Amino acid sequence: MIFMNLAWHNLLRNQTRSMATLAAITLGIAMLVFTNGFTNGISANMSDTIIKQIDGHIRIEHRDYKKFFMSDPEKIVLQDYSSLVAQLRKIPHVQAVMPRVMFGGLLGIREKNSTFIGSANELATLQQVLPDYGSHLVSGALLSETDPNGVVLGAALAESLHLNINDELVLLSKTIHGEQSNTLVHVRGTIRFPTDKLLEESLLLSSLSPAIREDLLDLGNGASQLIVRLDDTATTAETAQAIERLFAEQHLPLQVTVWYDNPSFSRIVGVFNGIGGVVMIILVLMVGIITSNALLMAFFERMREIGTLRAIGMNRFQLSLLLYLETCMLGLTGAISGLILGLAMIFITQFIGIPIGVIGESVYPAIKLSSLLTSSLVPVFFILLAAYLPIQASKKLSVIEALNYQ
Repeated sequence: MIFMNLAWHNLLRNQTRSMATLAAITLGIAMLVFTNGFTNGISANMSDTIIKQIDGHIRIEHRDYKKFFMSDPEKIVLQDYSSLVAQLRKIPHVQAVMPRVMFGGLLGIREKNSTFIGSANELATLQQVLPDYGSHLVSGALLSETDPNGVVLGAALAESLHLNINDELVLLSKTIHGEQSNTLVHVRGTIRFPTDKLLEESLLLSSLSPAIREDLLDLGNGASQLIVRLDDTATTAETAQAIERLFAEQHLPLQVTVWYDNPSFSRIVGVFNGIGGVVMIILVLMVGIITSNALLMAFFERMREIGTLRAIGMNRFQLSLLLYLETCMLGLTGAISGLILGLAMIFITQFIGIPIGVIGESVYPAIKLSSLLTSSLVPVFFILLAAYLPIQASKKLSVIEALNYQ
C-alpha cells in the first residue's frame, strides 16, 4: 500500500508530464479501439452481403464444379436434387435450401449484345435463403413467380446497353449437352452490386422458369448448386461438417463451401485487417516511445531522490517495483480512458456510418470483446516493456553516484 501511495504521488508531482503521457496513451488506445471496430464493421458488412445476397451460409456443388462448369456442365449437374434437399433440411440449424443454376452466354437487343453471367434461382425459397438479394434494386421490380420470364439485370449492364424496364432480350447460351440454344426474356428490374462492380456489368438474375430450365439449358430436374440458409451464423462450421459427413456416408461427389471462404470476403477483409495491423504497430510503437521518453526524463529529474530512497534502505527490487507501479498506473489509466473514448467514437459512427468506396457502401463499426482486449492490453504490455530500459538504468547507479548527480 505504501508503494501504491508513493507511486501515485510521484505521478501527481509533475502533472504536466504525466498528463501529456496519459493523453498520448489515451489517444493511441482510442484509435486502436476505433480501428479494430472499423475492421469488425467491414467484416460484418461483407459477411452480411455474402450470406444474405450471394451464397447463403453454405454452398453445395459437385467437387469438379470449377473444372467442368464451362467445358462440360453436364458432368456437374445435381440431378433430382429433391431427396438430397429433404435430407439437408433434417440437419440441425438448416433453415432452408435453394437450388440454383449458374450459366453464361450472350444477351442481345436490336444490334447490341453483351456477355452475361446468369443465376437462375428457385423463387419459392429465394426470399428465405437470400433475404436481401434485392436490397439494391434501382428500378423496376424483383423476380416474381407471376412473371417467370422476367429477369433482373445488373444496373451497369443495363446502362451499357441502354435497356429499359420491359425491354425484350434474347439470351444465347448452350445446353448442358453443349448444343447452341436461345430463349426470349424481358427486363423486369435493375440492381446495383456495390461489392463487385465487375459482376454488376454482367449480372443476370432469373427464375428457374421453363424458358431457362428447358429451352435454354435443357436441364431437366437438375441444378448446379444448392444454397443453404442456417438459423445461426455461429453454427456454420459444425453444420458444414455435418453435411460433409452425410456426403461421405452416401459416397456423394459433392463439396461444401462456407461463406467465409468466399474469395471477395477474404480479399477485402484481409486488406483492411492488414491496414489495421499496420496502424496497431505504429500506434503501439508511438505510445511505447513516448512512455519510455517520459520515464527517462523522470529518471534524470529524480536521480537524487532515487539515491535518497536507496540510502534509507530501499533495495533495487523495491525501486523497480515502485517505478513499475507508476508505469502500470499510467498505462491502465490511459487504457481505461482510451477504451471510453474509442467506444464513444464507435457509438457515434454506428449511427452515421462511414462511406467506403472500395465496397460501395457505408460501414458501421462493430464491437467485439476480443478486439477491445487486444486494443487495450497490447499497448499496456508494450508500455511496461518500454519502461524496462529506464528502470534498469536506475538500478545500475550506485547510491553515491545518484546522490552526487547534478
